[in-house]
Amino acid sequence: MPETGPREPTGTLVDGPEGLTIQIQRTLGHPPEDVWAYLTDPELLRWYGTYTGDPASGSVQLAMVEAPEAPGKCVIEVCERPSRLDVTLTDPEGADWRLRLSLDHAESGAGTELVFRQPVAGFETMTGDVGPGWEYYLDRLTLALGGGDVEAVDFADYHPAQRDHYTPETLAGS
Repeated sequence: MPETGPREPTGTLVDGPEGLTIQIQRTLGHPPEDVWAYLTDPELLRWYGTYTGDPASGSVQLAMVEAPEAPGKCVIEVCERPSRLDVTLTDPEGADWRLRLSLDHAESGAGTELVFRQPVAGFETMTGDVGPGWEYYLDRLTLALGGGDVEAVDFADYHPAQRDHYTPETLAGS
């Protein structure tokens, strides 16, 4: 990476305990402790955005790279260093987005298996836009971990090319 042009989606929609869920798995060539740092350290989180506030309080204000002018509340529900992080983001319209990240040692023994999940109950019609966004951000994370230029990752390589892949109606027909 970085590649140019449309990227192949790596995730899927699954029926999980919280209903329809976007799920994306990545094997990262870095130990869980390093990946954890890129998920939680404000200096290393720049591949995704920035946050202000004290995570020990249970919530911070989080601004995504693509919407720095619209920070939202991020409530930390579960924080089990370095294996699990569950948060709820409140978008500018007041909708809650539940994000679940789990990290485990990769089966190969080297690196980390990251599993990202986002239950989408209540906004299933948006999955065709949301799924490609998470693919984009997880590719930025992968590049950041390797010391690469995250700005080289172009959202246009993900959306609209991956839209149909993450649309429930498309999956139901397959």
